[in-house]
Amino acid sequence: MSDIGDLINSIDSVRKEMKILIENIDPELEIYPGWTIKEVLGNITAWEIVINKALKAFRAGDPPYFLHQQDFDLFNKDEAEKRSKWTLAEVIREWEEVRKDLKKTITGLKETDLSVEMVLPWGSERTVLELIEIIAEHEEEHAKDVGRLKN
Repeated sequence: MSDIGDLINSIDSVRKEMKILIENIDPELEIYPGWTIKEVLGNITAWEIVINKALKAFRAGDPPYFLHQQDFDLFNKDEAEKRSKWTLAEVIREWEEVRKDLKKTITGLKETDLSVEMVLPWGSERTVLELIEIIAEHEEEHAKDVGRLKN
């Protein structure tokens, strides 16, 4: 089992990789149809906000936090529209700030929390550890696509 430090290192490692990839990327390059790096980073951020809210509810002993929109495609579309008028710099700033807050939440967990099953924001159940691992997996998936197109 990973410990909290390992989890932080894991999400930091993927974030470092993404930062390198976006340093010199053409902001107009389409990563996915209709999505530039701005939408990709906004998507990563939106999901980290959701996961952070879920972890905060878990830590507080509150009922599970559920997504307001259970259709992932609609959620992604809504979140992209929310940030559509933002500059890339504003999206990057939010991407970094949300990650800082998320890391604070994770470091506030107890090691014993990691093996606890919780209801996820989309209704399934996984351990706290698995939910945190999803953060790195999500960003890593997008980083691979960005890296493939950038080269």
